[in-house]
Amino acid sequence: MKLNTCQYIIDHLAQIGVKHIFGITGDALNAFTAAIRINKKIKWITVRHEECAAFAASAQAELTSELAVCVGTIGPGAIHLINGLYNAKRDKAPVLVITGQVPRNEYASRYFQETNQQKLFDDVCVFSESINSKNQLPRILHQAINAAITQKGVAHLAIPTDITLETIDVNKSKTYIYPSTANISPKENELQQVAKLINRAKRVSLLVGCGCRGARSEVIKLATTLQAPVAHTLKGTDVLPFSNPYSIGGVGHVGTPHGMAVLDNCDLLLMLGTDFPYTAFLPKHGNIIQINIDSTHIGTRNPIKMGLHGDVKTTIPQLLGYLTPKQDSSHLTILQEKRDKWVQRVNQKFDPEKSKKVIHPQSVVLTMSELVNDDAIFVGEVGEVTVWAARHLRMKDKQRLIGSYNHGSLGVGLPAAIGAKLAFPKRQVIGLCGDGAFSMLMGDFVTAVHYDIPILIIVLNNSKYGFVELEMEAAGYPRYATELVNPDFAKVAQACGGVGITIKNPKHLRQGLEQALATNKPTIVDVFVNPSELIIPPQIDIKNAWLFTQGKIKEMLIEKDIKVLFER
Repeated sequence: MKLNTCQYIIDHLAQIGVKHIFGITGDALNAFTAAIRINKKIKWITVRHEECAAFAASAQAELTSELAVCVGTIGPGAIHLINGLYNAKRDKAPVLVITGQVPRNEYASRYFQETNQQKLFDDVCVFSESINSKNQLPRILHQAINAAITQKGVAHLAIPTDITLETIDVNKSKTYIYPSTANISPKENELQQVAKLINRAKRVSLLVGCGCRGARSEVIKLATTLQAPVAHTLKGTDVLPFSNPYSIGGVGHVGTPHGMAVLDNCDLLLMLGTDFPYTAFLPKHGNIIQINIDSTHIGTRNPIKMGLHGDVKTTIPQLLGYLTPKQDSSHLTILQEKRDKWVQRVNQKFDPEKSKKVIHPQSVVLTMSELVNDDAIFVGEVGEVTVWAARHLRMKDKQRLIGSYNHGSLGVGLPAAIGAKLAFPKRQVIGLCGDGAFSMLMGDFVTAVHYDIPILIIVLNNSKYGFVELEMEAAGYPRYATELVNPDFAKVAQACGGVGITIKNPKHLRQGLEQALATNKPTIVDVFVNPSELIIPPQIDIKNAWLFTQGKIKEMLIEKDIKVLFER
């Protein structure tokens, strides 16, 4: 059987289960999109910006652990993909990116839109090659797919336009991909040494990251054996449900006071499946044991007592065989009481029914937590929204939270929600977005309408880059250039053909969110939240408090000067 090169690629991808390809077509990709039309097993999703294509593919790959695909044409199309692909890289999501390239006889001639794609994609990819001959294609495509899946990263193929229509002979044999199913576990003597350290400790705490996903029962069994409170990183938020008695809270800049107390009050910390980068929050005593499937992450952030190279799900059961169950639960009980008191205060303070004038962003997140299904998928934006989601989403058994939490890119919310909903059409997908972040790629809301993708986007509208403003003030600077002039986001949704809802009164919050969840259409809810809401760090020191005060004093002086100027 003979197929042109693009037909071969699409046939190959369909065989291994790819369902969607995100991108914008162009002259270099005409044969590629034609092959999708002929194949009919893969759905092409036209986006309005290639960055959206990469974010959407990254979200699919992270949620499913299966290959996702995005494409871009020559030059600008390929370049626009880069930022979203870094999200996939940092989240270890298997993504294949295919780009067009200038004809081979025009290489290095400064041809129209030509870029050096080898250099362009070098840092973000685990594999990047340009097809120089049709005979290379089967082997290189197979290598690219295997690299993305086995190394959990981005693989890139560039296809010159003069190769896209060349034909190759292919057989009808099934395509095989070989993802690694091997378990990695430490040596027995290492497990015994770690167990001795744990057995001697009196107050053991656990810090779980996304490397514990899929090992919930093992983490709970370890916590039960050690009577250990469990704190989580941002990406580990959905490892344990909020209702689990061992789950205390989050850590770091977006954490909670009781979550930080899990780390501060222990005499031994077990870091499980996390490469937590903020060393200032880790215990100063250095009594840390780290378990990670990637040995390069062990001990790189902070001095530790010992590390175990292994995946958490495999290593914990082996370790349990050497542990002595702890009887004293006082360490756990004290932290449970701290958590329960904090939750009670939060419930009272941010009850929207009791608020007379403003909608607190915390109230929006808490209300959504109550209303959504037990298997809902949340996409949290970067910025202030990250804090509200980290502290106030009360994750249930099968819920997931994703976002750009390693790469830290604004704009992820809408496109990641599109990718997530296409991967899981029967689950609710809610994007929690700040107004600044959402407006970056809001043009792709029309993509959700075009393909009838019923995502729900909640815009927490405070008319500013709130987190940037906070960072300025915390460093002692007056706020500057952070204000935003926004469109009417609800009318934007309606203009695109979707549903738009505006909420300005706290008394209408629950009703408005219930209405949005019931639409089953692409929906934007524009919630006007309190612009003066402060993000209180989980721990406050005198230096930071003084810098913040300086920033506020400077703001008042500047505002006074401006007022005097206008009075003149």
